[in-house]
Amino acid sequence: MATNAHRLITTRIKAQIQPGSANVVVRPDGISQTLPGQGGVVTGIGLGDVASRWTGDHVEPGVSLGHADPAANHAIRLLSCVGNVVTVLDGPTTGARGTVFGKHGAVLAMFAPNTVARLAPGESVAIDAQGVGLALEEVPELVIHSCSPALFDAMVRLDQGRLRVGVAAILPSIAAAAGIGMPAAMFNMDLHSWSAPVAQAAAPLRFGDIVAVLDQDHRYGRQHRPGWAMVGIVSHGTAIGGGHGLGLMTLMTAPASRFEFTVTDGARLDRLLQLPWGAAA
Repeated sequence: MATNAHRLITTRIKAQIQPGSANVVVRPDGISQTLPGQGGVVTGIGLGDVASRWTGDHVEPGVSLGHADPAANHAIRLLSCVGNVVTVLDGPTTGARGTVFGKHGAVLAMFAPNTVARLAPGESVAIDAQGVGLALEEVPELVIHSCSPALFDAMVRLDQGRLRVGVAAILPSIAAAAGIGMPAAMFNMDLHSWSAPVAQAAAPLRFGDIVAVLDQDHRYGRQHRPGWAMVGIVSHGTAIGGGHGLGLMTLMTAPASRFEFTVTDGARLDRLLQLPWGAAA
């Protein structure tokens, strides 16, 4: 495929592992509950694990990355792309490498389990950020967000002007929940993963799964648009608050006529990039 990847720059940016949070959330029945929230280092959960099985609120497996300086944090959230290499800069795991796998309020990265087990909030990493501005010359309607050239090449095949993409699920537009209207390049979109008709399709989704949502236009702020579609990656765990659920980070959007989706169990980040970790299932 004739992408412009050869013209993209790589920017090395420094980030810190963010502290964890305890979220007080109100359930749809009006009862409040305190649960482990986003941030920190979440051990024992990896790419390929079922995302809805964990008790928590927007849980981010692996590590959550950001920066205390607002300008630096803005650059981290905007420039980091799924599939970018992350290198630990200090602490007992210095030199260990991981991968950006999504975004929420923070940039999310996964390392091998024995590395995650020794990481701590406050430690620094470097992200080799590349992917912003990626475009496919033969499909100018396609807008790509937060997707590294390596992931795009592994995920997409161009056939007679159509983008063949393997996905773990194809969801209707009603799946789109919190995140509509927000900048697609920096934040995720929650899914109505507790509600029919989405619940059954969302139940088996795993961290790192590639998912399509129909009638969604994510070129700029996310919006409902018949005849369009988006492709994203499952990045954070579920939530019990109304209008919230599994987190899906946008990777690309285009008119639906440009896509040809195939449901396959190979549509997962660790399998696409052949990462040396991830669930066997």
